Amino acid sequence: MRSSRLVAAGVLTLALAGCSTEPPPGPAAPAPDGGDAQPVKAIQAAAGAVPGGRVFDVEHADDGWEIKVASNGQEHKVRVSRDGGQVLGQQQTAKPSDDMAKVQQADVDAVKALQAAQKRLPGELDEMEIDLATDGTLVWQVGLRDGTGVEHDVDVDAKTGQVR
Repeated sequence: MRSSRLVAAGVLTLALAGCSTEPPPGPAAPAPDGGDAQPVKAIQAAAGAVPGGRVFDVEHADDGWEIKVASNGQEHKVRVSRDGGQVLGQQQTAKPSDDMAKVQQADVDAVKALQAAQKRLPGELDEMEIDLATDGTLVWQVGLRDGTGVEHDVDVDAKTGQVR
């Protein structure tokens, strides 16, 4: 009887050893200062890959980030690794987007807009672009995913940096 209790206790111990009370890993939490280091690094890497580059669109891609950069009237698509540490490729676009003119009017760059949005609503960047709000104000439209996976849109005034 005692040996069967020991065997049962041993089996239970082994079964529980593989269990954890920790929740499964989810999306990376934003940095404590409200920033999201990977997209910030990716934005900076993309802007730096093109002389005089100004980022105006950021999206997730299969292997990292696809970032559109304006430079000297030309549009460039720059692919950057997920951690933002490496430019994976770039190409000049044949037909530039109308958003290129918008980014030239912005006083707030993509990094500052992302940081302002995350200060208001902490979350992981999903996508962002510069565009006109319905009232004609130039804004950064920032899509942030919260800890539960729900995406929230935050508009940041591209002239003042204020969250709208």
